[in-house]
Amino acid sequence: MQQVHRDKELEVSEVKKLTEDSYAVRFKLNNFDFNYFPGQFVMLKFDPLIENGEFKVLNDLPKTQSRAYSMSSSPLNKDFLEITSKRTPDGFISDYMARVLGPGHIVKVSGPYGKFVFDENSNEDIFLIGAGSGISPLMSMLRYIIEKNFNKNVTMLFSNKRFSDVIWYDELMEIQDKYKTFKCYFTLTQKDHESWDGFEGRINSNLIKNCNVDLMKQIFYICGPPLMVDTTVKDLKELGVDESKIKIEKYE
Repeated sequence: MQQVHRDKELEVSEVKKLTEDSYAVRFKLNNFDFNYFPGQFVMLKFDPLIENGEFKVLNDLPKTQSRAYSMSSSPLNKDFLEITSKRTPDGFISDYMARVLGPGHIVKVSGPYGKFVFDENSNEDIFLIGAGSGISPLMSMLRYIIEKNFNKNVTMLFSNKRFSDVIWYDELMEIQDKYKTFKCYFTLTQKDHESWDGFEGRINSNLIKNCNVDLMKQIFYICGPPLMVDTTVKDLKELGVDESKIKIEKYE
């Protein structure tokens, strides 16, 4: 039985900027035994929100706020817990974390939660499909697979608006260069890179087929906005993939 922790106070060790509007937040574990499965999420409680020149709580909003974030760190990493977030126009808390949160701040963490988890007992290869910050739980899975040295081929198809929006690009390229069992494909919906030679457009059946794997021998893990997830599931079913081989997580 997995232990669920409630309001465990963890100290921020680093807020790492990844792109212009995305970042990773790392929390020191300090030998705290926080066990989770790759793909799960935690609830972060900011109690209270810190106000400064960069950030004010307006419109009589509560100064205690909670949000769910998938973990992007591997469960094998016992030094820190990491979440990856992307600022959005209406993202009150994502804006707060980018503007205010820093080393030494304390956040209450509850979890782990969620059934979107990597099945390490499966014999099939792995196909990870993500969009935007939906890369977060997929990074947890990928890092875990690499660290455990599983004998599995892993394919990733990652969609973003622009090349400048691609989260974890350097690390993904490093993993691909180092491990022949991993191949990452990127697609942009708004090309902004003169020498871009990757895929273009939203994820669809043609892009999935162009990843050059046997679709019948994969377990698919899909994470992103609801419309993207639903459309991808529909495309996979039309390509003949059994629904039992498709695992999803939607980011509202």
